[in-house]
Order: sequence, then structure tokens, then C-alpha cells
Amino acid sequence: MKFFDAPAPNPMAVRLFVLERGGLDFDVETVDIMSLQNRRLAFRAINPRGEVPALQLDNGTVLTETTAICEYFDEIARGGISLFGNSPEQRAETRMWLRRMDLEICQPVIAWFRNDPATLDFYKGHRLPIPEARVNQKVMINQALNMLNDQLEGKTWLCGDRFSAADLHFYGLMKMMTMQVCEWMLLPGRNNFLAYWKRLDERDASKKALQTFPTKVSA
Repeated sequence: MKFFDAPAPNPMAVRLFVLERGGLDFDVETVDIMSLQNRRLAFRAINPRGEVPALQLDNGTVLTETTAICEYFDEIARGGISLFGNSPEQRAETRMWLRRMDLEICQPVIAWFRNDPATLDFYKGHRLPIPEARVNQKVMINQALNMLNDQLEGKTWLCGDRFSAADLHFYGLMKMMTMQVCEWMLLPGRNNFLAYWKRLDERDASKKALQTFPTKVSA
């Protein structure tokens, strides 16, 4: 199978998952999103949506959603411990937190970025920014971060002491954003959240996942 990678948040979330999960082997092709290779006909023959990441299975099936790719990897990995959980309760808890982080913080942050008129040249006509939406979006993101800070009281990870795909999804989508365009997420004041983020930053896989994969992965 082949994983279509790129230096962007969604592929980073998958890279992080692979590095933490282990027991996986696949080929890799890096897509040049800066030149909009993902919008060209050759890549859209693989993923008509023109989005990365994508995973092409040996039978030709193509998976294109970050969470779907991670869940598939979790199920086929050789040995190791599932990052979604080993019981119905754990898997439900993981998916609950993953969905909360995605809907309440990650997607609003990405929308906030896309609504900046400065992204016009980057997207080259593929997205229409709505600058007036950014104020409300930033308020809602900060409200969600305030709630998350409270919910992390006394916890190591989103699912308590259990590190999970929810932590990986959140960090993978947001790390590059906090480095480049929304440093304000890490401003002082939310002590529980900042301590949680520091724990994520310190993991070996977190550092490695910042770089795209080589052409062959055996994790």
C-alpha cells in the first residue's frame, strides 16, 4: 500500500499515529502542496477531493480521511497496543475525545486560518476567505480551550492515564498551526493545557513527525 504524505497538519497527524503505533509497513509518495500538486489531475485520479493524506491499499481502495486512515492502521498493525482502546468503553472514550477536539478546536482553528485574506495566494483560488468570520471563530476557539484546560485537571492525557489516538489527532493537527499561525493558543494562563501540550512536545514521535516520511516506512 502507498501513503500520500505532505508537509501539512493532516498528514502529520497520520505520521504521528504511525510512529506511536508501530508494526506497519508501506510505501510513501510526498505530494508538493505548495505547487498545488494535490489539485492536479494526476493526484485527483487517486483522490478526487484533492486532499492529503490519502492511503491507497493494495486492492486499489483509497482511504482519504485522517481518522479513517488511523483506524485502519490501528487494526492491521502487527502486535503492539491499540491506540483507540482495548475494550468497547475505551474505544468509545477515545472517539468521544477525538471528536470533541476535532469539532471544537481543530476544525475551527483551520477555518480561522483559511479565512485570513493572506491565504489567497497559497490556495490560488481554491478557497474563498471570509475575514469577518475570524473574530467569532477565535472567541469560540478560546472558549473551547478554556473548557479543555478545566477538563485536564488531574489528568495526564485526554483519556486520563491512557495515551490515545485522541491525543495524537489533536496534537498532529495543531502542532504546525501553533508554530506558524496561531501561537496565541499557547499564551500563558491555561496551566493544565500548557502542561499537557509540553508532555506531547516531549515525546520522541512528536519530534520525528514534523518531517515527512521517506519513500519506505517500516515502523
